[in-house]
Amino acid sequence: MSEPATLRILLVEDNPGDARLIRETLRDAGMRFELEHAGRLSAALPLLAACAPDVVLLDLSLPDAHGLETVTRALAAAPGVPIVVLTGLDDESVAIQAVQAGAQDYLVKGQVEPGTLARALRYAMERKRLEAERARLLEAEHQARTAAEAAVRARDEVLRIVAHDIGNSLSAVKIHALVLERTLPADSAGSEARKHTAAIRDLTAQMDRLRQDLLDVAAIEAGRLSLEPAETEVEEVVAAALGALAELAGEKGVSLSADVEEGLPLVWADRERVLQVLGNLGGNAVKFTPAGGTVTVSAALDVADGGGDGDGGDGREVRIACTDTGPGIAADDLPHVFDRFWQARSTRRAGAGLGLAIARGIVEAHGGHIHAESTVGEGSTFAFTLPVVA
Repeated sequence: MSEPATLRILLVEDNPGDARLIRETLRDAGMRFELEHAGRLSAALPLLAACAPDVVLLDLSLPDAHGLETVTRALAAAPGVPIVVLTGLDDESVAIQAVQAGAQDYLVKGQVEPGTLARALRYAMERKRLEAERARLLEAEHQARTAAEAAVRARDEVLRIVAHDIGNSLSAVKIHALVLERTLPADSAGSEARKHTAAIRDLTAQMDRLRQDLLDVAAIEAGRLSLEPAETEVEEVVAAALGALAELAGEKGVSLSADVEEGLPLVWADRERVLQVLGNLGGNAVKFTPAGGTVTVSAALDVADGGGDGDGGDGREVRIACTDTGPGIAADDLPHVFDRFWQARSTRRAGAGLGLAIARGIVEAHGGHIHAESTVGEGSTFAFTLPVVA
């Protein structure tokens, strides 16, 4: 803790005897100081405003101010100057209130020793310095947060506009590809050209999925992901998800299976969003499972952590899991699988790395949780929960 070589002190005290005693106590403390003395608060305020001292010794009972009013007026005149209030024995409770109002310390007249006075002045200056530093850091944090929020809003607006324009362009490309395909002749040359138009449609579909993924990530980050929850049958959603994966699994030579517990209650969920989660999890599972492997989607009733109170469906969840017999995920990589844009170093890049991050955002927006388990060489399980309809 550093302090000025010569301490500039403003003493506001109407009693000449007390003022003289304070000056002598400062000398006995061995402090180098310059003392300015004012007998009234009205005389002290211009001094505070004109040349802020290092510290103020302020009597709480002055001819023109008394009690907390004395402190508040002094603080208003020089908010950055530390204040040590002086009080009598019968006003010590008021002195404590003064410290709570913004003064740094208080001393009781008649009990001021040289060491006590020196410590009070030094600690008051240090506490005021720390308060100012804290206020500066809070203001810097506020400005940084404001700038970050503005940047996010600007990014989201640019992303929305770009995504809209890209969507229009992709739609035009798809339409032109379809028109071209219909005008192609039925001969071998036309058949060869149709392969290219089909490739164009596949690529535009991939680009459109990426566009939608970027919009979903931005919405999740901003807490604005749109959900339309309703009573949803888990078995039907699982069947629909497996149906959507059937073609990809057939191409890869991967078997699909379902293991849904009988009599599952309805869940409160957005069916299309749950299908999106299962599409992301199942798509990854099929993609990384070698030919001859199996991907299983299971569902069973689970009890949420903390349980419920036994009323309706409170405390109950349905756990849906996607299990594969793929190569598994290394233990060091497992904590990162739900991070945005993350890809395992050992895998070939096959996408933007947004699918699992979006799945987590959707599940958490439903009030559920998602996690991954894996054993290298044996496979992985990605499981998430959805709330049961109460």
